[in-house]
Amino acid sequence: MPFGVTLVELAGGLVPLVAAVLTLLVFRWRRRDEVFTGVTPGEVPGLGSGTGTARVRRGVEWAGSVAPRFHPPDGSTPALSGTVVDGVVHGRDLTATLVDLALRGAVRLEREGEDWRVTREPGPEPLAEHERVLLDALLGGSTSVRLGELRRAEVAHRWREAEIAVYRAVVDRRWYTRHPRSRNGRVAALGLLLVVGAAVAGVASGIADDHVRWVPLGVGLGLGGALLLRLGRGRTPRTAEGSAARIQALGYEKYLATAEAGRLRYEELAGEVRAMLPYAVAFGLAGHVAGVLAEALRAARIAEGAEAALELAVDAALDPGVFDLVTGLVDLTGGLDVGDLADLVPDDAFSALLEGFEGLGSALGDLAEGVGDLVPGDGCLDGCDVGCLDF
Repeated sequence: MPFGVTLVELAGGLVPLVAAVLTLLVFRWRRRDEVFTGVTPGEVPGLGSGTGTARVRRGVEWAGSVAPRFHPPDGSTPALSGTVVDGVVHGRDLTATLVDLALRGAVRLEREGEDWRVTREPGPEPLAEHERVLLDALLGGSTSVRLGELRRAEVAHRWREAEIAVYRAVVDRRWYTRHPRSRNGRVAALGLLLVVGAAVAGVASGIADDHVRWVPLGVGLGLGGALLLRLGRGRTPRTAEGSAARIQALGYEKYLATAEAGRLRYEELAGEVRAMLPYAVAFGLAGHVAGVLAEALRAARIAEGAEAALELAVDAALDPGVFDLVTGLVDLTGGLDVGDLADLVPDDAFSALLEGFEGLGSALGDLAEGVGDLVPGDGCLDGCDVGCLDF
């Protein structure tokens, strides 16, 4: 052999390099999401169905076609669905939670000039843990706050707790096995050990009489360690349940993005508003969905006549919870309540409703910006430094 290196010594250098490459291949395969096999994408099989799971074949997450889903994801909330789509808690996910809580009567959202006021209400139903933590983070022990009065430094730590609560919720639902933002650095740590081994081999080469014999081992350890350090960090994969939740969220997002007023039944408009608006905020589609709802009201007016449509809107399509949200976010003829509408001329009242819904999209966008101003940056306070491996 050249330079006095034997085959055994050369093989000694190739072993750590080959082992590092094989480790990376296995690692990258395990970074792929799991999916259920034998069922329609997005469905979760029942217990005892015998359905198995497998890693996605291409890429790292399901990339097949997604059919529109006409109702919200099962067992989820707007914040959780927004998070499982990309593995990050965004400011709009938390804003969507506030809108959802407002529709459920747990908070009241009001516009005060260019600012926003959030007031806690005695809600009719218990809150999920991440919803409770979000309200505590925002209100800080008060029953009512103006967003403009809160300073970023003042709420940063509490907001971090709210983000961690959302991440913990998606883990508790077994959508991820650990924190979605964990970079899983164990393989990189192994690479560091190999680099240290290469340094030791280099020292041994320098002091040994037959120092050339240490070169293959040092090179193999160094190259293998560099590969692991460079490529040995990766995303936390979704479980099969997490992939199903993501596909359901993408399906509902597709429906919201392509929703048309003609498909909405007037009698069910209140339920549609409650379901659609929070998720529209989480998916960044609030403007489009608000426009569709306004068009549905306009179609009701044309089809039923102003007086009949107004009665329908007040009694069924716009129940007090929905109407309170619209009037709180939009200046609707000086702040009407549902009872006031019945006393107005139908044309005037319905015009006020239409103006309110047409302005709802921009109002929700402004609210999202107001909440986003309190967030130091998407994913910056995700808690990965204090336990993302331990959820």
